[in-house]
Amino acid sequence: MKSILLIITLLFGTQLYAQLPDGSTAPDFTLDDIVDSNTYNLYSYLDQGKTCFVEIFAAHCPSCWGYHQSETLKNLYNTYGPNGTDEVMVFALEYDQYNFYDAFIGIGPAWVTAGNWLDGTPYPIFQVEGADRTVFDDYNVTFYPVVYMVCPNKVLKRVSTSLSYQQLYDGIGECATLSNEEEVLEGKVYLDPNNNLVIEKYQEVHSIEITNMQGQIVQTISEINASTTVNELETGVYLFLIHAENGVLVERFQVN
Repeated sequence: MKSILLIITLLFGTQLYAQLPDGSTAPDFTLDDIVDSNTYNLYSYLDQGKTCFVEIFAAHCPSCWGYHQSETLKNLYNTYGPNGTDEVMVFALEYDQYNFYDAFIGIGPAWVTAGNWLDGTPYPIFQVEGADRTVFDDYNVTFYPVVYMVCPNKVLKRVSTSLSYQQLYDGIGECATLSNEEEVLEGKVYLDPNNNLVIEKYQEVHSIEITNMQGQIVQTISEINASTTVNELETGVYLFLIHAENGVLVERFQVN
């Protein structure tokens, strides 16, 4: 009877503390990379307009190792990260408690490590121990591997580990529609082939700030029309912060 009650309790607890639902605000974290002890802060990258991918894994986990060997996040980082187009950032948080460095380089029995996690990995990996482990409570971690896409507006969505790195990048477009707030602007907003920013409800817009992927404001528009030309921008990806009556809408557009 005690065993049955324990199983029921565990099942109920798993449902109660399931992973964060899509549309949640991503909890911030500040962690030190295991390789060079550099400090990384999630929100600082989001504030620069970058989309971040947060992986939670365990060093001993075979399915985590399989995903790692697919090099999906490695290819995403190399192509679109700081040494690529500089649009995304990738973080990997290791869940196992009391792991030593050997577990990250593949030294130890199978129940400790599945392989060398550091070899050829270009993005930061964090050995999360001690007080920092509250990050796993914040993210309601109940299984691994799990990967979240965190949009610049700090809203997250869980993404499938079956997606290719190109599919992950293409999914960044969803950040324009992911929101944990009420819709701030009714009607369509898009950039047409002639680089005209079209806003159906432009009367509700007070101003627009355009930032590059380094977080620098490159243009501010205070006179809003139904079709506002942004031809002076160089080719690239930009974030459009549209200040409307009900708040700020963030849109990501490719300027050709």
